[in-house]
Amino acid sequence: MKKTGSAELRTSQRGRKPALTEEDLQEIDRLIMARPDITVDEIIENQGLSVSNELVQKAVIRLGYVYRKKSFYAAERGRVRCCGGGRSLE
Repeated sequence: MKKTGSAELRTSQRGRKPALTEEDLQEIDRLIMARPDITVDEIIENQGLSVSNELVQKAVIRLGYVYRKKSFYAAERGRVRCCGGGRSLE
């Protein structure tokens, strides 16, 4: 009351402030749109953020993106196993 002369509560100054601002979230969204295969570590490095991987992961999910793992499999998996022209054991 001394500084402002008002008796109103200053509720906007309470609690912990978010680590990622709206501008950070918008920039993360732009990065993902530009490069859909970008990793969380690359986002943190590109933006120069000093936050944890988990926080960025939650922000990405909050933006509506879904994580998909790259599936690595052997090239033989796509081939036909038996071509029918082989010899029998009998």
